[in-house]
Amino acid sequence: MDSSEQLRAEDNQSVVSRMQKNYWRTKQVFIKATGKKEDEHVVASDAELDAKLEVFHSIQETCNELVKIVEKYQLRLNGLGHAHARSSLWKSEDNLQETILSSHHLDSGD
Repeated sequence: MDSSEQLRAEDNQSVVSRMQKNYWRTKQVFIKATGKKEDEHVVASDAELDAKLEVFHSIQETCNELVKIVEKYQLRLNGLGHAHARSSLWKSEDNLQETILSSHHLDSGD
């Protein structure tokens, strides 16, 4: 996930969070204005839903952090792979030079 996607996800979360807060404030104002009491089953259902949403957001945040860690890990592995390839190439060049020098010494009778 790139930074623009992350910003969009955070914006979406903040929009959802604001909507939830506005919903609950409006609901409380309505209940007070009408003088009605909340149904205990609705309150229990709302509390259960809130708990599930809280768990969901926690899992979502953890997954986003894991994605970032995996992306960093992959970048480091790629860097190590490139470094290994370069060192292997240097070793191959050194071996080739040694082989050329050895064959040159054999050809010249040294």
